Amino acid sequence: MDIRKPTLSILASALSTFSLFLQADEKTPEVVVTSTRVERDVFNTPQAITIINDKQIEEANVTSTPDLFRNAEGVFIQKTNLGGGAPFMRGLSGKQVLILVDGIRLNNSFYRFGPHQYLNTIDPNIIERIEVVRGPSSVMYGSDAMGGVINIITKKRTDFLDPFAANGLVSATYDSATAGTSYAGEVGGYATRLQGEGNWNDFGWVAGGSAKSYDDLQGGNDMGDQVPSGYREYNADVKFNKQFKPGRELLLNMQFTRQLDVPKTSEVALDGKVKFNYEPQERTFSTIEFRDSTLDWFDDFKFNVSYNLQKEGEDIIAKLPIQTNELTDVGTIGTSIQFTNALLGDTHRVTYGVESYHDDYNTEKTSTDLATMVVKNIKPGVPNGATYDNLGVYAQDEVKLTERANIIAGGRYSQFSAEGELDHPTEGKKTLALETNQLTGSLQGLYGITKEINFLAGISQGYRAPNMEDFFGRVDFSTEIPNTNLKPEESLNYEVGMKFLNASTFADLHYFYADYENLIDRVDAFDSLGKAVKQRRNVNNATIEGVEGGVNHQFDQHWRVGASMTWTEGRDDKNIPLRRIPPLNGTLQMRYTHNPKAWVELDTLFAKEQDELSNGDKTDLRIPQGGTPGYVVFSLKSGFKRTKNETLSLTFENIFDQQYKSHGSGLYAAGRSVVASYSIKF
Repeated sequence: MDIRKPTLSILASALSTFSLFLQADEKTPEVVVTSTRVERDVFNTPQAITIINDKQIEEANVTSTPDLFRNAEGVFIQKTNLGGGAPFMRGLSGKQVLILVDGIRLNNSFYRFGPHQYLNTIDPNIIERIEVVRGPSSVMYGSDAMGGVINIITKKRTDFLDPFAANGLVSATYDSATAGTSYAGEVGGYATRLQGEGNWNDFGWVAGGSAKSYDDLQGGNDMGDQVPSGYREYNADVKFNKQFKPGRELLLNMQFTRQLDVPKTSEVALDGKVKFNYEPQERTFSTIEFRDSTLDWFDDFKFNVSYNLQKEGEDIIAKLPIQTNELTDVGTIGTSIQFTNALLGDTHRVTYGVESYHDDYNTEKTSTDLATMVVKNIKPGVPNGATYDNLGVYAQDEVKLTERANIIAGGRYSQFSAEGELDHPTEGKKTLALETNQLTGSLQGLYGITKEINFLAGISQGYRAPNMEDFFGRVDFSTEIPNTNLKPEESLNYEVGMKFLNASTFADLHYFYADYENLIDRVDAFDSLGKAVKQRRNVNNATIEGVEGGVNHQFDQHWRVGASMTWTEGRDDKNIPLRRIPPLNGTLQMRYTHNPKAWVELDTLFAKEQDELSNGDKTDLRIPQGGTPGYVVFSLKSGFKRTKNETLSLTFENIFDQQYKSHGSGLYAAGRSVVASYSIKF
């Protein structure tokens, strides 16, 4: 069934209905940094953008970062396990979507396809704001940004009015869906946070720590606990900022996350493994950055150096008595320098810069016979001592043609190199010496039809260089063999859209179409001994198209409504559906604010059945036979301020106890449950 026409009709009707409430007053536009790397208001930016602001984050009442995207337009979250949560954007996910922390890459050259846990290594307590650019951003951010970019912007001290000030926060959250003591005898269902903040003259600081414990997640209806899914997590963070004067600032940021024994539920519950834990799952992130917008030669200048250490272990018992333990330790040194200049009477704003990232691999793998406790060292999946380098040079010009029309043109040169050698027991020596480069460009334009309505259109190239996980695989080599001859994935993308903004309403509607070449997929192959195995190859040329729309309308000081809907279709050159394409899905929120101290919101999440399946989907144990059923889920959220500094939040999740999961997920979502949190500032 072709659902494109009814989908377009639904979106157009929804926006038309909300347009009845439009008023002619102006509204202060929201600002975004991620799309152009410098501040620009969302309404006048010719790209599809989703913002999750500080108020939405504070009121979300969740304990993991992936759950903050529940109502985010154009973002679909899939979960293989409770410790995961990967964003799908424009039909792409995993290493094809770039995640940034304060503008610095979280993605390294070890990221996987599909649902993974990396976004969940960012503690939501440190997040001030999330900016999402939907669609390719390869010109400004290089490889991986094919489906879009998610920029997690963390908190910093902004109040310097007093020469000396300090304050703190304590919060606690209880979640009945993960409450219990079955996981390792630990009490689950809670998260706590202790945070301090202050300044001494123009020197500011924010520091805190979090602890979380989850028991096995209870699904809807009669499902009960999903075993195993519980785990524990600890976080620590500190951020210093020195304001020399307005516009000149030095920042030092450090973050640490440690997750313990995170089960990959689908491998145990669906594939029959005795054990599959990510242990350890650890991220250590530090950066120092200098920003200055007061220089004579440049309107804006940024320089940073970062170090991102990600440790990922796999503790697996596929069949007793053999246990394997593999640890992949990737340390990434990054540096970037960026300049911005306004030219020709501010009709041009040019942003240009250079950035580089260098990955170093330390890997090891052991096999233990649990019956005899004999330990053997075996070859890890990715060679120990391997390196991966990523260099990019970019330039972008924002051109003001008239009062109503502007364009953004950009280009980037990217260079990638990798080295590594694996001595495989049956395939022999696999030597990697990657050397590749690419030029990418984009041209986007916006025209103001009226004061409240903007039309936008664009064409852009997407690009992703193969990474270490592509070359050497993520699973044991008895089932997957290396391929060190992969080509980069490329795309050509077209988009048109409309944005509406006035004092009470923001609405947008976007259509996109993308041609992809050399998509990398896992296919059937044979090793040198003739055994059937899997291998990554450039096999697919494909197209992905879709429609995204959303609206937020404030009726009056009490009532607000928000809605979004996304439809995506992806097919290869044989007209076969692409893997894990999300179904038609959307959200609806109706909110009543009684006064500044109390509010309540009905939150609806829905998705159509996804029965358009690829061959890989049909054999994926996480996807039910015939496809993933559709769902409509209702939740009720509320917040109360007992005093100025005390907040109580309550969420009644999945009121009708639906048993559901997002397409491609290995874990069902929480059933009927209660989330309660209390915080106090002092």
